[in-house]
Amino acid sequence: MPRLLVIAILVLAAAGVRAADVSVKVIALFTDKALLQIDGEQKIVKAGDTFKGVLLKSASGRGAVVEIDGRVVKLGLNQSIAGNFKPPERATMKVYPDALGMYLVNGKINGQSTRFMVDTGATYVTLSGAKASRLEIDYRREGIPGSAQTASAVIPVWQIRLDSVSIGGILIRDVEATVIDGDQPPDVLLGNSFLRHTRMTQAGSVLEIKKRF
Repeated sequence: MPRLLVIAILVLAAAGVRAADVSVKVIALFTDKALLQIDGEQKIVKAGDTFKGVLLKSASGRGAVVEIDGRVVKLGLNQSIAGNFKPPERATMKVYPDALGMYLVNGKINGQSTRFMVDTGATYVTLSGAKASRLEIDYRREGIPGSAQTASAVIPVWQIRLDSVSIGGILIRDVEATVIDGDQPPDVLLGNSFLRHTRMTQAGSVLEIKKRF
């Protein structure tokens, strides 16, 4: 193949993988939150979280600080900025079933290591009182008390919010959870208060969990 043609193909290939221009606009401001519009799509983003590859570093009534394409920029209300960058790959986790067909995965709650069982039937991340105590979660003081009916009895439960829940490279902050008095379930149930922030697909027996932007 002629050398000039090879060079031309390489140039076109490089152009094909170049990142697209992205427009970021601040629509509304709150304490530690901002309503961002990125390429026409709007979302309320918490400080420290990422939306479509744009990191909101901080926000107040005076403005929002965002990081785009490695640049840190302060934007006021209704101000916008355009950047040329490639959004990061979404964090993905592959989970394989155990001998009983359960999907167990190691992860962390509030930075402390624990084991989860993926449970799409659970409304919230659910853990036993014994497990919560081992993870240094003061659920009796910080949680909202309630009760739940089981097959054999009415048991006390507490509704709490976890600072963070993570598996692999997927980290979700401010996650709703339920603590059940006693030592059951033995593993933390990874319920929909976490899973709704992800997309799950299954190929054969392998469950793939991918974080949404």
